[in-house]
Amino acid sequence: RQGPIPMILDVDTGVDDALALLLALRCPAIQVLAVTCVAGNVGVDQTLQNTLLALDAAGAPPQLPVARGFDEPLVERSRHCPQIHGDD
Repeated sequence: RQGPIPMILDVDTGVDDALALLLALRCPAIQVLAVTCVAGNVGVDQTLQNTLLALDAAGAPPQLPVARGFDEPLVERSRHCPQIHGDD
């Protein structure tokens, strides 16, 4: 394969996904096509805010599509752990 690998990243942006976004955006072997945000350690609205802040800090192009996804898991109930992950 020649050229960067096109990717759509699906994140629940906390520290780990913020780092993944930064690395993916800075890696010449990866072309980030879009980012989708889902609930995980925090609700989806906070995840979206975290993602936008991480993308801004990473110098992502302003035209990069970012989509808000589901607020709840499809199969199991949510398990937010603010005592471990914080409120944001």
